[in-house]
Amino acid sequence: MSTESGNVIGRRNFLGQFGFGGLSGIALNSLLAPTPSRGANFLPAPHHPARAKNVIFLFMCGGASHLETFDPKPKLMELQGKTASEVFGADELKGFNPEKTLEGCRILPGVFPFARHGQSGAWVSEIYPRLTQVVDEIAFIKSVHTDSAIHSVGEQLMHTGHGRPGFPSIGSWTTYGLGSESSELPSYVVMKDGISTAGDGVFQQGMLPGRHRAAIARVEPGKPPFPYLHPRRGGVPTAQEKQLEVLNRLNRLHRDQHPGQIELNGRIEAFETAYKLQRSAMETFDLSREPESIRKLYGDNAFSRHCLTARRLVESGVRFVEILDGAEGRKWDAHGNRGGLVDNHRGNAARTDQGIAALILDLKSRGLLDETLVVWATEFGRTPFEEANRERKIGRSHHHKGFTLWMAGGGVKGGISYGATDELGMHAVKDPVSYHDLHATILYLLGLDHEQLTIRHNSRDVRLTDVFGNVVHDIIA
Repeated sequence: MSTESGNVIGRRNFLGQFGFGGLSGIALNSLLAPTPSRGANFLPAPHHPARAKNVIFLFMCGGASHLETFDPKPKLMELQGKTASEVFGADELKGFNPEKTLEGCRILPGVFPFARHGQSGAWVSEIYPRLTQVVDEIAFIKSVHTDSAIHSVGEQLMHTGHGRPGFPSIGSWTTYGLGSESSELPSYVVMKDGISTAGDGVFQQGMLPGRHRAAIARVEPGKPPFPYLHPRRGGVPTAQEKQLEVLNRLNRLHRDQHPGQIELNGRIEAFETAYKLQRSAMETFDLSREPESIRKLYGDNAFSRHCLTARRLVESGVRFVEILDGAEGRKWDAHGNRGGLVDNHRGNAARTDQGIAALILDLKSRGLLDETLVVWATEFGRTPFEEANRERKIGRSHHHKGFTLWMAGGGVKGGISYGATDELGMHAVKDPVSYHDLHATILYLLGLDHEQLTIRHNSRDVRLTDVFGNVVHDIIA
Protein backbone atom coordinates (compact mmCIF):
# COMPACT_ATOMS: atom_id res chain seq x y z
CA MET A 1 0.00 0.00 0.00
CA SER A 2 1.36 3.45 -0.90
CA THR A 3 0.93 6.84 0.71
CA GLU A 4 0.59 10.14 -1.14
CA SER A 5 4.35 10.66 -0.80
CA GLY A 6 5.01 7.36 -2.48
CA ASN A 7 6.34 5.62 0.61
CA VAL A 8 5.20 2.05 1.07
CA ILE A 9 3.71 1.18 4.46
CA GLY A 10 2.73 -2.22 5.81
CA ARG A 11 -0.78 -3.23 6.77
CA ARG A 12 0.09 -3.20 10.49
CA ASN A 13 1.44 0.35 10.29
CA PHE A 14 -1.57 1.40 8.27
CA LEU A 15 -3.93 0.21 11.00
CA GLY A 16 -1.74 1.87 13.60
CA GLN A 17 -2.06 5.21 11.80
CA PHE A 18 -5.84 4.96 11.92
CA GLY A 19 -5.51 6.97 15.11
CA PHE A 20 -7.60 4.89 17.50
CA GLY A 21 -4.78 2.77 18.77
CA GLY A 22 -4.39 0.28 15.93
CA LEU A 23 -5.50 -3.23 16.75
CA SER A 24 -6.20 -2.28 20.39
CA GLY A 25 -8.59 0.39 19.17
CA ILE A 26 -10.37 -2.08 16.93
CA ALA A 27 -11.20 -4.15 20.03
CA LEU A 28 -13.11 -1.18 21.42
CA ASN A 29 -14.62 -0.44 18.02
CA SER A 30 -16.46 -3.75 18.15
CA LEU A 31 -18.26 -2.50 21.26
CA LEU A 32 -19.54 0.52 19.41
CA ALA A 33 -20.86 -1.04 16.22
CA PRO A 34 -24.59 -1.01 15.60
CA THR A 35 -26.30 -4.25 14.67
CA PRO A 36 -25.04 -5.52 11.27
CA SER A 37 -27.33 -4.73 8.34
CA ARG A 38 -29.52 -2.52 10.52
CA GLY A 39 -27.77 0.81 10.23
CA ALA A 40 -26.50 3.15 12.90
CA ASN A 41 -29.90 4.63 13.74
CA PHE A 42 -31.84 1.36 13.90
CA LEU A 43 -33.63 0.84 17.22
CA PRO A 44 -35.35 -2.49 17.85
CA ALA A 45 -39.01 -2.24 18.83
CA PRO A 46 -39.73 -2.93 22.52
CA HIS A 47 -42.15 -5.71 23.40
CA HIS A 48 -44.53 -3.27 25.12
CA PRO A 49 -44.62 0.46 25.95
CA ALA A 50 -41.54 1.33 28.01
CA ARG A 51 -41.56 3.31 31.23
CA ALA A 52 -37.78 3.88 31.20
CA LYS A 53 -35.29 4.58 28.42
CA ASN A 54 -32.04 4.26 30.37
CA VAL A 55 -30.63 2.59 33.47
CA ILE A 56 -28.04 3.79 35.98
CA PHE A 57 -27.01 0.77 38.07
CA LEU A 58 -25.22 1.58 41.35
CA PHE A 59 -23.54 -1.53 42.72
CA MET A 60 -22.02 -1.61 46.22
CA CYS A 61 -19.34 -4.31 46.20
CA GLY A 62 -18.92 -6.47 49.30
CA GLY A 63 -22.45 -6.81 50.67
CA ALA A 64 -24.10 -3.75 52.21
CA SER A 65 -25.97 -4.51 55.43
CA HIS A 66 -29.73 -4.00 55.29
CA LEU A 67 -29.69 -3.78 59.10
CA GLU A 68 -27.42 -0.72 59.03
CA THR A 69 -28.98 1.08 56.07
CA PHE A 70 -32.74 0.75 55.38
CA ASP A 71 -34.24 -2.12 57.42
CA PRO A 72 -34.20 -1.50 61.20
CA LYS A 73 -35.05 -4.45 63.47
CA PRO A 74 -35.77 -3.37 67.10
CA LYS A 75 -36.47 -7.00 68.07
CA LEU A 76 -32.74 -7.69 67.89
CA MET A 77 -32.28 -5.59 71.05
CA GLU A 78 -34.36 -8.08 73.05
CA LEU A 79 -32.22 -11.00 71.92
CA GLN A 80 -28.84 -9.31 72.13
CA GLY A 81 -26.16 -11.66 73.41
CA LYS A 82 -27.99 -14.90 72.61
CA THR A 83 -26.21 -17.23 70.19
CA ALA A 84 -27.49 -17.92 66.70
CA SER A 85 -28.15 -21.57 67.60
CA GLU A 86 -30.37 -20.45 70.50
CA VAL A 87 -32.53 -18.32 68.19
CA PHE A 88 -32.43 -20.09 64.82
CA GLY A 89 -32.83 -23.73 63.85
CA ALA A 90 -30.00 -25.77 62.36
CA ASP A 91 -31.58 -25.67 58.88
CA GLU A 92 -31.78 -21.87 59.02
CA LEU A 93 -28.04 -21.65 59.57
CA LYS A 94 -27.17 -23.78 56.56
CA GLY A 95 -26.13 -22.46 53.16
CA PHE A 96 -23.96 -19.57 54.30
CA ASN A 97 -20.24 -19.12 53.74
CA PRO A 98 -18.75 -22.61 54.30
CA GLU A 99 -15.62 -21.04 55.78
CA LYS A 100 -17.56 -19.53 58.67
CA THR A 101 -19.20 -21.19 61.67
CA LEU A 102 -22.43 -19.54 62.78
CA GLU A 103 -23.77 -21.50 65.73
CA GLY A 104 -21.80 -19.55 68.33
CA CYS A 105 -22.35 -16.15 66.76
CA ARG A 106 -24.19 -13.74 69.04
CA ILE A 107 -27.23 -11.68 68.04
CA LEU A 108 -26.20 -8.12 67.23
CA PRO A 109 -28.67 -5.19 67.09
CA GLY A 110 -28.23 -2.51 64.45
CA VAL A 111 -25.27 -0.30 65.26
CA PHE A 112 -26.76 2.97 63.92
CA PRO A 113 -29.94 4.83 64.89
CA PHE A 114 -32.75 5.08 62.32
CA ALA A 115 -35.40 7.75 61.73
CA ARG A 116 -38.36 8.21 59.40
CA HIS A 117 -38.04 10.70 56.55
CA GLY A 118 -40.11 12.28 53.80
CA GLN A 119 -43.85 12.18 53.37
CA SER A 120 -43.55 8.42 52.98
CA GLY A 121 -41.94 8.00 56.41
CA ALA A 122 -39.17 5.83 54.97
CA TRP A 123 -36.73 4.37 57.51
CA VAL A 124 -33.15 5.50 56.81
CA SER A 125 -30.02 5.08 58.92
CA GLU A 126 -28.19 8.15 60.16
CA ILE A 127 -25.26 7.32 57.87
CA TYR A 128 -27.28 8.56 54.85
CA PRO A 129 -28.23 12.15 55.76
CA ARG A 130 -28.42 13.43 52.17
CA LEU A 131 -30.34 10.46 50.81
CA THR A 132 -33.18 11.43 53.14
CA GLN A 133 -33.89 14.34 50.76
CA VAL A 134 -35.02 11.98 48.00
CA VAL A 135 -36.67 9.04 49.81
CA ASP A 136 -40.05 9.96 48.33
CA GLU A 137 -38.62 9.13 44.89
CA ILE A 138 -37.45 5.67 46.03
CA ALA A 139 -39.08 2.24 46.12
CA PHE A 140 -37.28 0.21 48.78
CA ILE A 141 -37.44 -3.55 48.12
CA LYS A 142 -36.85 -5.14 51.53
CA SER A 143 -37.39 -8.80 50.66
CA VAL A 144 -34.61 -9.59 48.21
CA HIS A 145 -32.98 -13.01 48.37
CA THR A 146 -30.34 -14.72 46.29
CA ASP A 147 -28.71 -18.15 46.00
CA SER A 148 -25.22 -17.66 47.37
CA ALA A 149 -23.35 -15.99 50.21
CA ILE A 150 -20.07 -16.12 48.26
CA HIS A 151 -18.94 -12.76 46.86
CA SER A 152 -17.98 -13.87 43.37
CA VAL A 153 -21.10 -15.98 42.88
CA GLY A 154 -23.33 -13.27 44.33
CA GLU A 155 -21.91 -10.71 41.92
CA GLN A 156 -22.41 -13.11 39.00
CA LEU A 157 -26.03 -13.73 39.99
CA MET A 158 -26.86 -10.05 40.38
CA HIS A 159 -25.26 -9.12 37.06
CA THR A 160 -25.95 -12.09 34.77
CA GLY A 161 -28.71 -14.13 36.42
CA HIS A 162 -26.42 -17.18 36.48
CA GLY A 163 -23.99 -18.40 39.11
CA ARG A 164 -21.23 -19.37 36.71
CA PRO A 165 -19.25 -17.20 34.29
CA GLY A 166 -19.92 -16.90 30.59
CA PHE A 167 -23.41 -15.40 30.50
CA PRO A 168 -24.32 -11.88 29.34
CA SER A 169 -24.73 -9.11 31.89
CA ILE A 170 -28.00 -7.26 32.34
CA GLY A 171 -26.42 -4.26 30.60
CA SER A 172 -25.60 -6.41 27.58
CA TRP A 173 -29.13 -7.84 27.48
CA THR A 174 -30.53 -4.30 27.64
CA THR A 175 -28.55 -3.06 24.65
CA TYR A 176 -29.25 -6.31 22.79
CA GLY A 177 -32.98 -5.72 23.24
CA LEU A 178 -33.11 -1.98 22.68
CA GLY A 179 -30.02 -0.88 20.76
CA SER A 180 -28.50 2.54 21.37
CA GLU A 181 -29.82 6.05 20.94
CA SER A 182 -26.31 7.37 20.43
CA SER A 183 -24.24 6.78 17.29
CA GLU A 184 -21.14 8.34 18.86
CA LEU A 185 -20.94 6.71 22.31
CA PRO A 186 -20.99 3.11 23.57
CA SER A 187 -24.44 1.88 24.50
CA TYR A 188 -23.17 0.26 27.74
CA VAL A 189 -20.60 2.02 29.93
CA VAL A 190 -19.09 0.92 33.25
CA MET A 191 -17.18 3.14 35.68
CA LYS A 192 -15.46 1.52 38.65
CA ASP A 193 -12.88 2.06 41.36
CA GLY A 194 -11.14 -1.29 40.90
CA ILE A 195 -11.66 -4.90 39.89
CA SER A 196 -14.33 -6.66 41.94
CA THR A 197 -14.19 -10.23 43.24
CA ALA A 198 -15.94 -11.71 40.20
CA GLY A 199 -13.78 -9.63 37.86
CA ASP A 200 -14.79 -7.77 34.74
CA GLY A 201 -16.46 -10.93 33.42
CA VAL A 202 -19.71 -9.67 34.95
CA PHE A 203 -19.79 -7.02 32.20
CA GLN A 204 -19.22 -9.42 29.33
CA GLN A 205 -21.61 -10.07 26.47
CA GLY A 206 -21.45 -13.88 26.73
CA MET A 207 -23.05 -15.44 23.66
CA LEU A 208 -24.40 -12.08 22.45
CA PRO A 209 -22.52 -10.20 19.70
CA GLY A 210 -19.34 -8.51 20.89
CA ARG A 211 -20.72 -4.99 20.51
CA HIS A 212 -22.87 -5.59 23.62
CA ARG A 213 -19.89 -5.90 25.97
CA ALA A 214 -19.42 -2.98 28.33
CA ALA A 215 -16.97 -0.22 27.55
CA ILE A 216 -15.08 0.38 30.80
CA ALA A 217 -14.31 4.06 31.21
CA ARG A 218 -12.13 5.97 33.61
CA VAL A 219 -13.09 9.41 34.84
CA GLU A 220 -9.96 11.34 35.69
CA PRO A 221 -9.45 15.05 34.98
CA GLY A 222 -7.34 15.61 31.88
CA LYS A 223 -7.21 11.94 30.89
CA PRO A 224 -9.13 10.21 28.08
CA PRO A 225 -11.95 7.91 29.26
CA PHE A 226 -10.92 5.10 26.91
CA PRO A 227 -7.47 3.85 25.78
CA TYR A 228 -6.08 5.05 22.47
CA LEU A 229 -8.74 7.72 22.14
CA HIS A 230 -6.45 10.42 20.80
CA PRO A 231 -5.26 10.27 17.18
CA ARG A 232 -1.62 9.45 16.51
CA ARG A 233 0.64 12.36 17.42
CA GLY A 234 1.29 14.45 14.36
CA GLY A 235 -1.61 12.87 12.50
CA VAL A 236 -3.69 15.04 10.20
CA PRO A 237 -7.49 14.74 10.51
CA THR A 238 -8.02 14.83 6.76
CA ALA A 239 -5.48 12.02 6.31
CA GLN A 240 -7.27 9.99 8.99
CA GLU A 241 -10.57 10.46 7.15
CA LYS A 242 -8.96 9.25 3.93
CA GLN A 243 -7.55 6.20 5.69
CA LEU A 244 -10.98 5.40 7.07
CA GLU A 245 -12.48 5.78 3.61
CA VAL A 246 -9.91 3.38 2.15
CA LEU A 247 -10.47 0.82 4.91
CA ASN A 248 -14.22 0.89 4.45
CA ARG A 249 -13.94 0.65 0.68
CA LEU A 250 -11.76 -2.45 1.01
CA ASN A 251 -14.14 -3.94 3.57
CA ARG A 252 -17.14 -3.33 1.29
CA LEU A 253 -15.38 -4.97 -1.63
CA HIS A 254 -14.65 -8.02 0.50
CA ARG A 255 -18.21 -8.06 1.86
CA ASP A 256 -19.69 -7.98 -1.63
CA GLN A 257 -17.49 -10.91 -2.66
CA HIS A 258 -18.44 -12.89 0.45
CA PRO A 259 -22.12 -12.12 1.14
CA GLY A 260 -22.26 -14.73 3.92
CA GLN A 261 -19.98 -12.65 6.17
CA ILE A 262 -22.60 -10.19 7.38
CA GLU A 263 -20.45 -9.18 10.35
CA LEU A 264 -18.44 -6.99 7.97
CA ASN A 265 -21.27 -4.48 8.04
CA GLY A 266 -20.76 -4.17 11.76
CA ARG A 267 -17.00 -3.72 11.33
CA ILE A 268 -17.51 -0.97 8.74
CA GLU A 269 -19.90 0.86 11.03
CA ALA A 270 -17.50 0.29 13.95
CA PHE A 271 -14.70 2.24 12.27
CA GLU A 272 -17.08 5.10 11.55
CA THR A 273 -18.44 5.11 15.11
CA ALA A 274 -14.96 4.95 16.64
CA TYR A 275 -13.91 7.93 14.57
CA LYS A 276 -16.87 9.91 15.96
CA LEU A 277 -15.99 8.78 19.49
CA GLN A 278 -12.66 10.58 19.32
CA ARG A 279 -14.61 13.82 19.30
CA SER A 280 -17.72 13.07 21.36
CA ALA A 281 -16.22 11.08 24.26
CA MET A 282 -13.87 13.82 25.39
CA GLU A 283 -16.74 16.29 25.46
CA THR A 284 -19.14 13.97 27.31
CA PHE A 285 -16.61 12.97 29.97
CA ASP A 286 -15.33 16.53 30.49
CA LEU A 287 -16.94 17.52 33.79
CA SER A 288 -15.42 21.01 33.62
CA ARG A 289 -18.24 21.81 31.19
CA GLU A 290 -20.69 21.58 34.09
CA PRO A 291 -21.56 24.70 36.12
CA GLU A 292 -19.78 25.02 39.43
CA SER A 293 -23.11 24.72 41.23
CA ILE A 294 -23.69 21.25 39.74
CA ARG A 295 -20.18 20.07 40.56
CA LYS A 296 -20.64 21.33 44.11
CA LEU A 297 -23.98 19.50 44.33
CA TYR A 298 -22.32 16.17 43.51
CA GLY A 299 -19.11 16.65 45.47
CA ASP A 300 -15.58 15.87 44.41
CA ASN A 301 -14.63 12.29 45.08
CA ALA A 302 -14.37 9.49 42.51
CA PHE A 303 -17.84 8.13 43.17
CA SER A 304 -19.44 11.58 42.87
CA ARG A 305 -17.64 12.19 39.58
CA HIS A 306 -18.91 8.85 38.33
CA CYS A 307 -22.48 9.83 39.26
CA LEU A 308 -22.23 13.17 37.45
CA THR A 309 -20.72 11.45 34.43
CA ALA A 310 -23.56 8.90 34.48
CA ARG A 311 -26.08 11.71 34.20
CA ARG A 312 -24.15 13.18 31.25
CA LEU A 313 -24.00 9.75 29.58
CA VAL A 314 -27.73 9.01 29.76
CA GLU A 315 -28.39 12.57 28.66
CA SER A 316 -26.28 11.76 25.58
CA GLY A 317 -28.22 8.57 24.79
CA VAL A 318 -26.16 5.88 26.51
CA ARG A 319 -28.58 3.08 27.31
CA PHE A 320 -27.03 1.41 30.38
CA VAL A 321 -24.51 2.88 32.83
CA GLU A 322 -23.09 1.01 35.80
CA ILE A 323 -21.06 2.42 38.67
CA LEU A 324 -19.18 0.01 40.93
CA ASP A 325 -18.31 1.35 44.36
CA GLY A 326 -15.79 -0.37 46.60
CA ALA A 327 -14.72 -2.86 43.95
CA GLU A 328 -11.08 -2.87 44.97
CA GLY A 329 -10.93 -4.84 48.21
CA ARG A 330 -14.72 -5.27 48.58
CA LYS A 331 -15.05 -2.14 50.68
CA TRP A 332 -18.60 -2.95 51.85
CA ASP A 333 -17.51 -6.34 53.24
CA ALA A 334 -18.11 -5.47 56.91
CA HIS A 335 -16.14 -8.14 58.77
CA GLY A 336 -14.46 -7.36 62.07
CA ASN A 337 -11.02 -7.84 60.56
CA ARG A 338 -11.79 -5.46 57.68
CA GLY A 339 -12.21 -2.27 59.67
CA GLY A 340 -15.27 -3.32 61.63
CA LEU A 341 -18.93 -2.84 60.88
CA VAL A 342 -19.23 0.66 62.33
CA ASP A 343 -16.28 2.29 60.58
CA ASN A 344 -16.86 0.27 57.41
CA HIS A 345 -20.43 1.32 56.75
CA ARG A 346 -20.08 4.84 58.09
CA GLY A 347 -17.15 5.48 55.77
CA ASN A 348 -18.73 3.82 52.74
CA ALA A 349 -21.99 5.69 53.15
CA ALA A 350 -20.15 8.99 53.59
CA ARG A 351 -18.32 8.36 50.33
CA THR A 352 -21.49 7.64 48.32
CA ASP A 353 -24.34 9.55 50.01
CA GLN A 354 -23.82 12.92 48.35
CA GLY A 355 -23.33 11.54 44.85
CA ILE A 356 -26.45 9.35 44.98
CA ALA A 357 -28.70 12.11 46.32
CA ALA A 358 -27.31 14.61 43.82
CA LEU A 359 -27.87 12.19 40.94
CA ILE A 360 -31.57 11.78 41.76
CA LEU A 361 -32.07 15.51 42.38
CA ASP A 362 -30.24 16.44 39.19
CA LEU A 363 -32.11 13.93 37.03
CA LYS A 364 -35.42 15.14 38.43
CA SER A 365 -34.64 18.82 37.88
CA ARG A 366 -33.84 18.10 34.21
CA GLY A 367 -36.94 15.99 33.62
CA LEU A 368 -34.78 12.89 33.16
CA LEU A 369 -35.79 10.91 36.23
CA ASP A 370 -39.09 9.81 34.70
CA GLU A 371 -37.21 8.04 31.91
CA THR A 372 -34.08 6.98 33.80
CA LEU A 373 -34.24 4.00 36.17
CA VAL A 374 -31.76 4.29 39.04
CA VAL A 375 -31.01 1.00 40.83
CA TRP A 376 -29.00 0.66 44.07
CA ALA A 377 -27.86 -2.93 44.57
CA THR A 378 -25.34 -5.18 46.29
CA GLU A 379 -24.59 -8.92 46.12
CA PHE A 380 -26.17 -9.77 49.49
CA GLY A 381 -26.81 -8.35 52.98
CA ARG A 382 -25.33 -9.13 56.39
CA THR A 383 -26.34 -11.57 59.14
CA PRO A 384 -28.41 -10.54 62.20
CA PHE A 385 -25.57 -11.81 64.38
CA GLU A 386 -21.92 -10.89 64.64
CA GLU A 387 -19.08 -13.21 63.76
CA ALA A 388 -18.20 -15.90 66.26
CA ASN A 389 -14.50 -15.11 66.37
CA ARG A 390 -14.39 -11.37 66.77
CA GLU A 391 -11.12 -9.90 65.55
CA ARG A 392 -10.58 -6.48 67.12
CA LYS A 393 -13.96 -5.02 66.08
CA ILE A 394 -17.52 -6.21 65.61
CA GLY A 395 -18.56 -7.37 62.16
CA ARG A 396 -21.34 -9.17 60.37
CA SER A 397 -20.93 -12.04 57.92
CA HIS A 398 -22.50 -12.64 54.50
CA HIS A 399 -26.27 -13.07 54.35
CA HIS A 400 -28.27 -13.94 51.22
CA LYS A 401 -31.66 -14.97 52.61
CA GLY A 402 -33.13 -11.50 52.98
CA PHE A 403 -31.79 -7.98 52.30
CA THR A 404 -32.66 -4.61 50.75
CA LEU A 405 -32.23 -3.00 47.32
CA TRP A 406 -33.95 0.07 45.93
CA MET A 407 -35.07 1.69 42.68
CA ALA A 408 -36.01 5.23 41.74
CA GLY A 409 -37.44 6.91 38.64
CA GLY A 410 -38.09 5.12 35.37
CA GLY A 411 -41.72 4.23 36.05
CA VAL A 412 -41.25 3.08 39.65
CA LYS A 413 -43.56 4.22 42.45
CA GLY A 414 -41.77 6.63 44.74
CA GLY A 415 -42.02 6.65 48.50
CA ILE A 416 -42.88 2.99 49.07
CA SER A 417 -41.39 0.00 50.84
CA TYR A 418 -42.17 -3.33 49.24
CA GLY A 419 -41.82 -6.70 50.95
CA ALA A 420 -40.23 -7.42 54.30
CA THR A 421 -37.84 -9.62 56.18
CA ASP A 422 -38.88 -11.21 59.46
CA GLU A 423 -38.56 -9.33 62.75
CA LEU A 424 -34.89 -10.31 63.01
CA GLY A 425 -33.93 -9.53 59.42
CA MET A 426 -33.11 -13.18 58.72
CA HIS A 427 -35.57 -14.31 56.02
CA ALA A 428 -37.51 -12.60 53.25
CA VAL A 429 -41.02 -13.48 54.43
CA LYS A 430 -43.38 -10.97 52.81
CA ASP A 431 -43.48 -10.72 49.00
CA PRO A 432 -40.00 -12.22 48.48
CA VAL A 433 -38.10 -10.93 45.43
CA SER A 434 -35.37 -13.02 43.81
CA TYR A 435 -32.61 -11.66 41.59
CA HIS A 436 -34.56 -13.17 38.67
CA ASP A 437 -37.60 -11.11 39.70
CA LEU A 438 -35.40 -8.01 39.95
CA HIS A 439 -34.06 -8.56 36.43
CA ALA A 440 -37.50 -9.28 35.00
CA THR A 441 -38.78 -6.02 36.52
CA ILE A 442 -35.92 -3.90 35.19
CA LEU A 443 -36.44 -5.31 31.69
CA TYR A 444 -40.19 -4.78 31.96
CA LEU A 445 -39.71 -1.10 32.82
CA LEU A 446 -37.54 -0.81 29.71
CA GLY A 447 -40.31 -2.30 27.56
CA LEU A 448 -38.79 -5.77 27.34
CA ASP A 449 -40.45 -9.10 28.15
CA HIS A 450 -37.82 -11.19 29.94
CA GLU A 451 -39.33 -14.40 28.50
CA GLN A 452 -39.12 -13.11 24.93
CA LEU A 453 -35.65 -11.56 25.15
CA THR A 454 -33.62 -14.63 24.17
CA ILE A 455 -30.77 -15.78 21.98
CA ARG A 456 -30.38 -19.26 20.53
CA HIS A 457 -27.21 -20.87 21.87
CA ASN A 458 -26.21 -24.53 22.02
CA SER A 459 -29.68 -25.59 20.86
CA ARG A 460 -31.57 -23.71 23.55
CA ASP A 461 -33.00 -20.25 24.03
CA VAL A 462 -30.86 -18.48 26.64
CA ARG A 463 -32.27 -15.57 28.59
CA LEU A 464 -31.26 -13.34 31.50
CA THR A 465 -33.77 -14.91 33.89
CA ASP A 466 -33.07 -18.54 32.85
CA VAL A 467 -36.45 -20.27 33.42
CA PHE A 468 -37.50 -18.09 36.36
CA GLY A 469 -38.55 -14.54 37.13
CA ASN A 470 -41.74 -12.61 37.83
CA VAL A 471 -42.23 -8.90 37.29
CA VAL A 472 -42.89 -7.04 40.56
CA HIS A 473 -45.88 -5.08 39.28
CA ASP A 474 -46.70 -3.61 42.69
CA ILE A 475 -43.73 -1.23 42.57
CA ILE A 476 -44.57 0.06 39.07
CA ALA A 477 -46.40 3.37 38.87
